[in-house]
Amino acid sequence: MTVPDDPISVQGSWTHSFEEDTPGIEVYRPTDTFPFPPARGRVRLVFDGDQVVEWAPGPDDRPRPRATLDRVGPGTFREPETGADGFEIVEATQDVLRIRRS
Repeated sequence: MTVPDDPISVQGSWTHSFEEDTPGIEVYRPTDTFPFPPARGRVRLVFDGDQVVEWAPGPDDRPRPRATLDRVGPGTFREPETGADGFEIVEATQDVLRIRRS
């Protein structure tokens, strides 16, 4: 697995492809190019520099921002105030992003 040192490799919007998850690992695919099967709502991660905004379906299924996380190390993001509730990138390629939640 490849952990990127360069945040540019995971810039943009990634959508949870929960059908591909394995125990302890969440799989995300590029939002604009991956043919997702129908689902009632999906979590999305939007990377912008050293921050990532996590979007989740709201009560009406429309996406709403749930959390903003800051980069705290190579491939590691945490909530700025608490330092908790984050994730670590375990693999990042052009077509797939795999993360492990903390």
